[in-house]
Amino acid sequence: MKMSNSFELAAVRREKIFDLVEARGSMTLRDLCDHFGVSDATMRRDLRFLDEDSRMVRTHGGVMKNSSVLVDLPNEQRKSVAIGEKGRIGLAAINLLNGDEVVFLDAGTTAHAVAVQATSKPDCTYVTSSLGIAKKLQSQGIAKFYLVGGSYEPINDSFSGTLAITALRSLSFDVAFICCSAIDVERRSISMASEAYSQVQKEVMSNSAKIFVIADSSKIKPSAFIQTATFSQISGIITNSEASQDDLDLLGQCDLELLLA
Repeated sequence: MKMSNSFELAAVRREKIFDLVEARGSMTLRDLCDHFGVSDATMRRDLRFLDEDSRMVRTHGGVMKNSSVLVDLPNEQRKSVAIGEKGRIGLAAINLLNGDEVVFLDAGTTAHAVAVQATSKPDCTYVTSSLGIAKKLQSQGIAKFYLVGGSYEPINDSFSGTLAITALRSLSFDVAFICCSAIDVERRSISMASEAYSQVQKEVMSNSAKIFVIADSSKIKPSAFIQTATFSQISGIITNSEASQDDLDLLGQCDLELLLA
């Protein structure tokens, strides 16, 4: 009887976890433990169960809802997700540069992690559509950087629209580091939740010699609203080593460079 009650309590708690994460988009392991008053071990079992049931996606330090991405989380909220993983991805990305390239840094928290490392390649010319990334480059004393303006999109702290597209058409990039809302391994494509910003990405990719998608493993999920590129259009993907082996095996079968941070 006690065992039956234990199973029932776990099932109820998991439903509440699912509802909470669905409402908030993501939560850390610590916040979930505090919220439900359970141990790390108990919460990890719950998250493993929900992950294996494909109801949500575990990250290194917590969990995110698992669904096709129709709307991105606000930029400030995304900053707290997979911080360590994004830091390693940023370092791996900057280490790809020789040090004299024209580099596009996309709008997104993973691209911000690349900007944090820009002091190790200070002679590159950086171009970004992100206000926050431009401020980061300025604060670090990066001499050569450009901010592409246009219509401001607060959800990812970026500029898009006709003015941004027009400016990008006059530029060319040696390397572009592109963020995304989802990497769909089955369809071999990347996609964005924002239609307006997807047009910025398409313009950047059409003018770039090398294109690397930078995304933590929580982004490996069914597609978002707008497909921006197929795997055949990009040079490689940089993600974290905690990605599931099944996903890594599928990515390894694709004709692109796969870097694990």
